[in-house]
Amino acid sequence: MLENLSRIALFEGFSSWQLELLTPLFEVYSCPPETVIFQQGDEAVFLYLILDGFALIQYKPYDSPPITLTRLKSGDAFGWSAAVGSPEYNSSAVSAGELETIRIRGTDLANLCREHPATGTAILDRLAHGVSGRWQNAHLQVEAMLKKSLEHAAGNHAAPIPKGNKMASPIETREQQLRALLEKIDAYVEQFHGGNVDFVDFDGQVLKVRLGGACIGCPLSPATLHGWVAGTVHQFFPDVEVLEVK
Repeated sequence: MLENLSRIALFEGFSSWQLELLTPLFEVYSCPPETVIFQQGDEAVFLYLILDGFALIQYKPYDSPPITLTRLKSGDAFGWSAAVGSPEYNSSAVSAGELETIRIRGTDLANLCREHPATGTAILDRLAHGVSGRWQNAHLQVEAMLKKSLEHAAGNHAAPIPKGNKMASPIETREQQLRALLEKIDAYVEQFHGGNVDFVDFDGQVLKVRLGGACIGCPLSPATLHGWVAGTVHQFFPDVEVLEVK
């Protein structure tokens, strides 16, 4: 197992003592192609780290067929619900070809963070950095849906939205567009992570939001803010700064 840990970039720079501490917490999990590793709604038990092969992360909306959110490769992780303490997986994982992973129970990771905070924090920081990039890729796959929703709710950027018997100001127009976009982001964050994102204020340049639900106190909340929220907002409004308020 020590050799397997050394194959993953997540643990680069860890001391031999730290690796020996982690070794008994992990186990090997391998499966053939097209294996459903876990399904959306299953009890969230393990966080998986890919040694070799590929995995597909899929989400099934209530009344639609499954959507493939992203394709993961060697060095990537999945099963985040177990890592952040959610009771159920919020998406499904399917092997795309032969897949070799190592996995750790979410409860063991939580205990590690309590008993060895320096090592636990280092792992969580690296996981947060990795998942931020992964969510950014997922945004590209849902961009068309977000654009469609944005256009339906707010029209194009050049046309002001009527406000009663008046025409809305450019700032009011943009605020309505941002509210519509945040509603979509909030729905995804709730579905995948049990958290929520609320609109607080917009002054024409800075969008203030508040993270709630499972995001409160979650070590991955910075990745949620910078990956899901700010990353998606910047796709449509590159000049808008996103800030979190408590």
